[in-house]
Amino acid sequence: MTPIFLSGFLALMLSAARPTLQQPSLLIEITNVQPNRGKIVVELYKDKADWLKTPFRKLTLPADKSTKTASFTVPPGQYAVSIYQDKNENGTLDQNFLNIPKEPIGFGNNYRPFGKPKFESSVIRYNPGSKPEAINLFEAL
Repeated sequence: MTPIFLSGFLALMLSAARPTLQQPSLLIEITNVQPNRGKIVVELYKDKADWLKTPFRKLTLPADKSTKTASFTVPPGQYAVSIYQDKNENGTLDQNFLNIPKEPIGFGNNYRPFGKPKFESSVIRYNPGSKPEAINLFEAL
């Protein structure tokens, strides 16, 4: 074998023998979902300035079971979490005239706000060894 062929062959074999490392995911287990009623919208926020306006990551899941798991591939860090069940699938969190949500909601740390939710209270910390975050949906009304 020629030296060039041999070195290429060895490189190929070594790369094939190396296990591929899959980046761990931030997992959020959502409980108290009302099955078969719309969709679940899960949003992650990195910055306070974007809170409840422009999510860093957003995921929509079917509301087909009472417990759902959202998975995000994100770097380690701190993220504020906002979740709502869009029961009528209109793409927005319905609220009454006092801005109180009319659909089930949930926040990081199972924070239950009185008034407008605070970014700091909804922040979770994620690193590759983190356990899944459990967030329970609740009705504000």
